[in-house]
Amino acid sequence: MKTFNKRVIVSLALLVAFIMMPVSAAIVHITHGAPISHTWLHLHGLFAFMFIIAGICHVVYNRRALKQYLFIKK
Repeated sequence: MKTFNKRVIVSLALLVAFIMMPVSAAIVHITHGAPISHTWLHLHGLFAFMFIIAGICHVVYNRRALKQYLFIKK
């Protein structure tokens, strides 16, 4: 049985938020003033929050690899 991999979940959450933020922003822009616009505005904020949290978790879970990329000795 495979173990639960947090890095995969965080990467997928980051991808979903990255895709949905511009989509929700476009829908808010198109439906400006309509009652449905309020719902999409809240979803846009939720995806932004998800993007920030997933981004922080992504950096934390991949800090060893990121350190190696940033501090390569020549």
